[in-house]
Amino acid sequence: MTTSSSIVVPAFLVGLFVGIFLLLFLTFLNKKSRAKQLEQLTQAANRYAKGDLDQKISIDLNSELRPIADSMNLMVAVLKRRITEIEGEKAQVSAVLENMAEGVIAVDSRKHVVMANPAAEAIFGIRKGDAVGRGILQVVRNQKVDQMMDQAILKQTSVAEEIELFHPEKKTLMANAVGVAKKERAVSGILVFYDITQIRKLEKLRQEFVANVSHELRTPLTSIMGFVETLLSGAIQEPDRAKHFLKMMEEDAQRLKRLIDGLLELSRIESREIILKQEPIDLKDEIAKVVAQFEPFLKQKKVAVENNISKQETLRVTADRDRLKQVLINLLDNAIKFNREGGRIILKAERNGNQVRVSIEDTGVGIAREAIPRVFERFFRVDEARSREAGGAGLGLSIVKHIIEAHGGTVSCNSELGKGSQFFFTLPIHPVRS
Repeated sequence: MTTSSSIVVPAFLVGLFVGIFLLLFLTFLNKKSRAKQLEQLTQAANRYAKGDLDQKISIDLNSELRPIADSMNLMVAVLKRRITEIEGEKAQVSAVLENMAEGVIAVDSRKHVVMANPAAEAIFGIRKGDAVGRGILQVVRNQKVDQMMDQAILKQTSVAEEIELFHPEKKTLMANAVGVAKKERAVSGILVFYDITQIRKLEKLRQEFVANVSHELRTPLTSIMGFVETLLSGAIQEPDRAKHFLKMMEEDAQRLKRLIDGLLELSRIESREIILKQEPIDLKDEIAKVVAQFEPFLKQKKVAVENNISKQETLRVTADRDRLKQVLINLLDNAIKFNREGGRIILKAERNGNQVRVSIEDTGVGIAREAIPRVFERFFRVDEARSREAGGAGLGLSIVKHIIEAHGGTVSCNSELGKGSQFFFTLPIHPVRS
């Protein structure tokens, strides 16, 4: 019994020692594994902090740190999805701003530009990206806009004003300044610019048109009313006077008719209501016919026509015959009316690529250089007195321009005051089938 007990005690001690050793060894291994896993979590957190969200944390399923790893992986997935959504929204906003016709500028609390879209850069003549960081006054060069931005930011409101811009070119803009609620935001104010230059020009043309039409209608109507009043006052009893007044009334009525017909014609052409009946036309023959039609007026004014169009060259164009005749009549009529007695009209026509270029030149009074850009405007007259004396309504050249452009051609004018004018127009050549 004693011997047996002495053997069991050492065995027990050995077993206990081995158990303690194994426990310590396993504890060491567990601590080492946990330290490694903690290092994984630390490295992952550092990567996430730097913006690298692509790697997931992989930890053993039975680890006590697995819930933390799963939570971090879920957080990263949600974060990636949110970043993708924000980037998508940012791309949409950027695409809208990039393609807007209106200029948009955002400023910070110091009124320094933090964003300017391409339209704003174009309006103010600034190279891409150069506006950012500069003061708003340096960018727009307009004191009124600077004051608008001050008011909008200070009062957190919206301010709208029409402004005139003189650099890089003269423009009329509608500016709208909006203050943005701060709340630690980088943007404190937004400016939106609408280019209304063309609208204002059209409004001015409309006003001039209404004024011109009113004047053109009032003049003959006033004259007719005066003659009617005179006739009613007793002049109708005097045959010679009555005949004279009736003749004058007829001339004024014809003048009114020409004006109304011209306005209706121009309206139809501008609204594209007319349908061009295009066909192949021998341009030389058409010009010759119109010149022959004006023969009596040419003799009366003692104006000679020099036809310098080559007889050998075939000039066939594609055009509406009636409209082409209308163009030639208007241009020749002007060349005769505004020519000097004993003057000349020089006609030329030649191929120019796939078009024919026609020139009608006169040796008349000419047009001042500054008036040339406006000669094709409705009711524009270089010399009001001379035009009224000649009986023009100021619509002929405008009709010419619209007809030629409807054919796909161009019209232009060269002139020198006191030396004469030269009008050009082009028409497409009729294709020759081989």
